[in-house]
Amino acid sequence: MDRTKAVTRARFLTLIGGGALLGYGGARVWGRAIKGWRYNTVEKPVPNFDPEEYRLVVDGMVERPLTLTYSELRALPAIRQVSDFHCVEGWGVDDVQWDGVRLQTIIDLVRPTSTAKYVTFHSLGDLYRDSLSMQQARLPDALVAYDMDGEPLRVDHGLPLRLVMPRMFGYKGPKWLTRIEFVDDQDTGYWEARGWRMDAFINA
Repeated sequence: MDRTKAVTRARFLTLIGGGALLGYGGARVWGRAIKGWRYNTVEKPVPNFDPEEYRLVVDGMVERPLTLTYSELRALPAIRQVSDFHCVEGWGVDDVQWDGVRLQTIIDLVRPTSTAKYVTFHSLGDLYRDSLSMQQARLPDALVAYDMDGEPLRVDHGLPLRLVMPRMFGYKGPKWLTRIEFVDDQDTGYWEARGWRMDAFINA
């Protein structure tokens, strides 16, 4: 069943703050539809994932920097949540089942210092990144996901990891996640540098 939700143009403009659609600004985006999803990426080619070589690095302004293999990450306390996915382009997918590790679990493991105010998320392709405030990163449904709908993430959906922020538009959830960096100054993400809002709350 195709679970893609139609959003009217009026509703779309309301969601993005009533302004003009900004952001593509000369950037090239590759996309296609996959089982109700529209697959978009600026990474070309798609980053390669080698489970033996892969590491998730968690560092920056933390007391206990951490490097995890894919197996070690999957061995951390796991959470399953069901939430809707919203794209700023105006489409969405209902009731996506995600499995992964709460971002708060990772925060607790590395113990950010008092000077850490933001978190930057880096993708394997070394092109895409985005950021959250510490307050946003501590939201109870912020998830580092490795499974979707009962199966490991497909390459198109960010294998091995993607950040899931159900209360925000999808551009705040980098795919092919490889590094989580705690910093004192907010990083301007890929799309924010091209006009999107820094705060991407859906109902803002």
